[in-house]
Amino acid sequence: MAAGCDRRIIAYGKEGHVLQSFDYSRDPQEREFTTAVASPGGQSVVLGSCDRLRVFNWSPQRSIWEEAKPKEIADLCTVTALALKRDGSWLCVGTLCGGVEQFDCCLRRSIYKNKFELTYVGRSQVIVRNLSSGTQVVLKSHSGYEGEEVKILGKECYLVAHTSDTLLLGDPNTNCLSEIAWQGSGGNEKYFFENENVCMIFNAGELTLVEYGNNDTFGSVRTEFMNPHLISSVKS
Repeated sequence: MAAGCDRRIIAYGKEGHVLQSFDYSRDPQEREFTTAVASPGGQSVVLGSCDRLRVFNWSPQRSIWEEAKPKEIADLCTVTALALKRDGSWLCVGTLCGGVEQFDCCLRRSIYKNKFELTYVGRSQVIVRNLSSGTQVVLKSHSGYEGEEVKILGKECYLVAHTSDTLLLGDPNTNCLSEIAWQGSGGNEKYFFENENVCMIFNAGELTLVEYGNNDTFGSVRTEFMNPHLISSVKS
């Protein structure tokens, strides 16, 4: 994505062809674009001009960039520097007049049972922070799929979230996260966390085993009977 003094923004594909263009040259309130920054996952881009920040988010379903409502700040002056925190939760803005502004970038934030804070910083990225210990883990889809609400299961020790084509699993205590290919089944899966290293998922007569930290299932079997106490796994 490129922009400049002509007040136009051009989005290019991997092969260099133009995907989209946004023209603000006829907007008397818009000035030249001076700086830009991309989110850690590359799914959002912020561009700065004078008194204004424009935000664009990539939509994997539509394969296009979608513009969010611009952030207009009176007397901010020309934006000369932009920086995002590594987890994408904060945006720092530097201006020509020496001002520094900091913005919270989360889409939404929620508290789970006064034990965990869930900060949704993007369509496919959630920061889960343990309120008692202060430790945090970033659960995100490396495939860029939009995630649904994160669930905390297994005696509040494991993370589970669905996307349109994948399933996200995580052990926040060891920071081992997994994303496996998974077709939606209406949320009828049953999860078993009795094993320390492996999550067992039972759905529609099929048992799937996933090792935390591995993005491929390492075993599955058809069965009508499921008992987690009859299955054990040892990490190699």
